[in-house]
Amino acid sequence: MKGFLQWMKRVAATVVSVVLIVVLLPYASQLASAVLPDLSGAALNTSILLSHKMESSARLETSFIEDEGILNSTTNAMFIGQVQSVSIQYIYRASIGIDLSKVKMNVRGNTITLTLPQPEILSDSITPQQVEKNDFWYPLTESRRQKILNDELTLCRQRCLDEYLNSDEAWKNTLSAMGSTISGWLTTSSSGVTVRYKQADTN
Repeated sequence: MKGFLQWMKRVAATVVSVVLIVVLLPYASQLASAVLPDLSGAALNTSILLSHKMESSARLETSFIEDEGILNSTTNAMFIGQVQSVSIQYIYRASIGIDLSKVKMNVRGNTITLTLPQPEILSDSITPQQVEKNDFWYPLTESRRQKILNDELTLCRQRCLDEYLNSDEAWKNTLSAMGSTISGWLTTSSSGVTVRYKQADTN
């Protein structure tokens, strides 16, 4: 009787083990693909390809801003008052993007995670469209005109940093541009490789 009970326990244990294997097999394969290295080398080869592409590209434009504005500047002289007034209509243009050399890459299984830096102003400019001036007593020189334009450029740049680069729209545009660029770089050997993106911690 005792031997029969031990035999029954062994049979029950075997049945439970088989059931657990059948039930957990799909989850085990997913866990293994996430933890174990990519045996085919596809993810590794893809990461090397992406590294070379990003190194050669250097910078990626993610959006372009064009804004119109008017700057007004006056100059006063002691005992006389205003001796010069200038009004300049201008267009401010800024190329927004990311420095690809700052992208960090992590490969785990068949997944490549790219940590993207914060978008920044890659280049910008201010172009005068129309200049109105009253400078009979104190003629507007080219150096002064350029100075007030440069000062306005600094203000436009700061406004762009404050209003756009810290917005959700900037991050969405970065993801869109990066996704399109990466998909164009991938090859048939990258089949089965997943590329994910995350935002760099700003703290």
